[in-house]
Amino acid sequence: MERDIDKPDRDEINVIIYLRNCKIKGKMFLPPGGRVSDFVNSPIRQFIPVTDAEIESISGDKWSYRVRFLNLNKNEIATIFPAEAFIEGKKAESVL
Repeated sequence: MERDIDKPDRDEINVIIYLRNCKIKGKMFLPPGGRVSDFVNSPIRQFIPVTDAEIESISGDKWSYRVRFLNLNKNEIATIFPAEAFIEGKKAESVL
């Protein structure tokens, strides 16, 4: 049986991932109809492939970079969610 290259066997989903000191915006590929939580909680995989990733510091150091691919150790994830779930952001005000 030939695979139809015009029909991907994975759904592309934009995600936002927070680690301890950085934020990652990128793409994950899930099985058709799959959920991010099911993919991340799978005991079969320890690393999560992320493509077209933008990584930026959320700590005191200011840095950022982009990579085409990264393999993220899921033990490092503080939170992960689909970008479409993002409603609104608020910048923290400094307290003097």
